[in-house]
Order: sequence, then C-alpha cells, then structure tokens
Amino acid sequence: MTEAGAEITGGCPCGALRYRAAYHGFVPYACHCHGCQRRQGTSFALNQQVLLAGFVAEGEVLVSEVEGHGGARVAHHACPRCLTRVWTVNDQRPEIATIRTGTRDDSPDLVPAFHIWTSRMQPWIALPEGAVHFAQQPESREEWMNLVLPEGLREHPR
Repeated sequence: MTEAGAEITGGCPCGALRYRAAYHGFVPYACHCHGCQRRQGTSFALNQQVLLAGFVAEGEVLVSEVEGHGGARVAHHACPRCLTRVWTVNDQRPEIATIRTGTRDDSPDLVPAFHIWTSRMQPWIALPEGAVHFAQQPESREEWMNLVLPEGLREHPR
C-alpha cells in the first residue's frame, strides 16, 4: 500500500502522457458498470482517485466528455498518440481525478479495496472470497467519499 504523502506516478504506454499526484489515502476499486466495460473495452475498470490540486500531467491531452451515472458529466483524458484513457474528472466531484490504475507505474502492486456495480459484472467473474462488493454504487457524495477514503485519512476538500 502507498504511504500517505507519497507520490503516485504513471502514464500511457507510449510515454507521451505522464502524470504525478500526491497520495491522500484514496483506495483503488473495481467498477463493473456497463459504461466502464464499454469505455475500457474490458470486463471492468480498476480505478483510484486523487486530488486535482496535486495532480500534474505532462504531455498533450485529448479530452472527451460523456454522460455518466446519475447524469454526471465525465471528462475523459487520454493520450492523443496511443489513445489510452488515463484519467477522468466527474462534474459532481470536480476536485478529484479518477486515474485508471493500470496506468500507474506500480500497478502490479494494487488490489481493489471493493467492487461496485457487481449487478452488471460479467457472469464468468468470480470475486475473491470475502471481497467487499456492492450491486451498484452509493448514490450520495458522502456515501461515496466514505467508501473511497478511509475515515482516518479524510483531509481533502469537501
């Protein structure tokens, strides 16, 4: 697990887009919603949130906006060279970037703390015994923040 205050680094596979962000305790999670499945082109997305205030991207960025769960406007940020989606920003949590953890330099070390939208999970996926999971996702901002950020680490803007 990453230490609080440590720097998270990552980028796209071609190296044209890189980022760094301060770690504030947000935990990685797996999302099995149909939107993530289709936009990722895979069975689920492994995500982690970081504060935009400490997020720095280097390189050209392609931005495309889509409608997400509950009508949220979600801006997807990708490398225009290799078209890898690297992070998103949701207008309902504009101070937070959601990075695709597969783009982190240390991605092999990450394990999801929980799974959301398991009601839409591919039928052949079997979650590990004891895995925390939810049929959908929390509806309120407060419930969401309680899930992604452990109580002892809540020093982020509300």
